[in-house]
Amino acid sequence: MNLTRYEQEVVINLNADEDRATVYSANPVWIRKMDALVREFLDVFRIKRWTEISKTYEMPKKYVYIGRPRELSPAQRENLEKMRDTKKQVQS
Repeated sequence: MNLTRYEQEVVINLNADEDRATVYSANPVWIRKMDALVREFLDVFRIKRWTEISKTYEMPKKYVYIGRPRELSPAQRENLEKMRDTKKQVQS
C-alpha cells in the first residue's frame, strides 16, 4: 500500500512522567533509520508494534533532542566549500 507524502508522517510522543518516548512512523526513510538503530542497539531501541504501512518504536526519551541550528565559523564554511568543489570535480 502506497501512502501519499502527506500521509508519511512521523510522530514522537513523550511525557514528563515516563522515561521512554515512542516514535510512530509511516515514513519509509524514518522506518529504515529506526530499524537500523534497533539492529545496532538492541538494548536501547525496540519495535513496539508494526503494521503493513507503519511501525512504532520505543526508546529512552533522553535520545530525543532539539537543538539550536549549527553556526559555522568562516574557516568551517571555507572548508565545506572546498569539499563541495572537490566532490563536483570528481563527479564530472
